[in-house]
Amino acid sequence: MRIGVAKPDHGIVGGFERVVDEVERGLTARGHTVERLVVPVRDLDRLPFGVRVAAATWRRNPEWFEHLRQVEAFLAVDASRFDVVLSTQPPSYAIRHPRHVSIFFHHLRRFYDLAGPIVDAGLVDRELHGHATRQIRRVDRPLLDRVGWFLAGSGAVAARLAEFNGIRDRVSVFHAGLGFRAGLPPEPGPPGTGAICVSRHEFPKRVELFVAAAHLASTRGWTAIGDGGRLGSTEALDRRYAAGEVDPAAAPEPTWWRDTEAPSAPGRVTFDGRVDAAALDARFRACRCVVAPALAEDYGLTALEAMAYARPVVVADDGGNLAELVEESGAGLVVAPTAAAIAAAVDRLQGDDDLAAELGGRGRAFAAGFTWTRAIDEVQAAIDRVTG
Repeated sequence: MRIGVAKPDHGIVGGFERVVDEVERGLTARGHTVERLVVPVRDLDRLPFGVRVAAATWRRNPEWFEHLRQVEAFLAVDASRFDVVLSTQPPSYAIRHPRHVSIFFHHLRRFYDLAGPIVDAGLVDRELHGHATRQIRRVDRPLLDRVGWFLAGSGAVAARLAEFNGIRDRVSVFHAGLGFRAGLPPEPGPPGTGAICVSRHEFPKRVELFVAAAHLASTRGWTAIGDGGRLGSTEALDRRYAAGEVDPAAAPEPTWWRDTEAPSAPGRVTFDGRVDAAALDARFRACRCVVAPALAEDYGLTALEAMAYARPVVVADDGGNLAELVEESGAGLVVAPTAAAIAAAVDRLQGDDDLAAELGGRGRAFAAGFTWTRAIDEVQAAIDRVTG
C-alpha cells in the first residue's frame, strides 16, 4: 500500500519526530511504501490565503497567522497518488484525501484546552486571544470532520476531541512505543539520589515548579535537562530563590515567573540543557526519581521513559495524561501542583528505599507494554478501517 505521511517541518527534532520516524519504519517493514509529505514551515510566505498582513499585526498574534498559512499549505498538497494518508502534527490534518488517518497528539493547544490558562498566566491579551480562539476553531472544524479515523495519542487527547469537536465514534488510543527499539534499557539497578526533570522550558511545562521545590526539599541533587525559550528565566529564578529574594513556598501560580534581573550567586539546581542519548541514559540511572510537573500534558513520554528505567515519577494532579499514566501504573506519586507538595514527594522517595524500588518496579513492568510492535498494529488497524 502507498502511504503518505503529512507533517509540518519546524526545523527541530523532538519526541514527536521520533514517533513519526518509528511509524514510518514500522510500516515500511510490513511491506508498505511510505513517503513523507512535508511542509517546510520556515519557507512559507507571510501571505496566508493571499492576504498581506502588516508586521505589527502579525506580531500581536503570530500563532494565529502561522496556523492559517500552514492550513493553506496542507490544503494545496497533492496526495492523490497515495492509497491512504496519515496526518500528524497540526494542521497537517488539513490535507485532502478520502482515506485519512490522523495520528493526533494534540490540537493547537493554546486555542483549545490551554486557551484559558494562557490568558490567566498573563501571556496573551484576553480579548484578542478569545477572538483568535473562536476563529481557529471555526477553521479547524470542517478539516477535522473530514478525517476518517483518529489515533489519539492518549486518553486525555481522545477526551479533548470529544469535548471540543464532538468526535467520539472514530477515535482509538494510540500507544506510541518507547524510544528503545530493542526493548527496555538494561536493568538500571537500585534508585540513586536526587531528582531530575526532563522537559522543554516552555509554557505550560512548569519547570519553575521543579526549581521552587528544589529550594524547599531536604534532598539535594536536582537537575533540569532540556532547553527552550524560558531556560534563561528559569535559571534566573533559581538564583533569586538562592539569594532569598523570592520565597519558593509562595511560588506564583501561574503568573509565570516574570523575567527579571537575577543575582550572580549560584542556585540549587543544575541546568544541563539539551543532552545526548548517552548523557540522558546516565542521568536516569543516577537519579532517585523523575519529576514531571507539566500542566495538562497530552502524552507524557518522559514519565514512560522514567518508568522504563525503574525510576518513580512525581507528577501533578492536573498533569493530564501524566497523572493518568502514574495512576494506571502505580509507578509514582500524584501530588498537588505546588512546590511544597513536589518537594515533600521527592523527600519521601529519597528517604524510603523500599518505596522507591517498589514504585520503580511497577513502572518498569508497565513500560514494557509500550512496544513499537503494538503501536504499528494500532496504526495498521486504523488504516484498515479507512481503506477496508
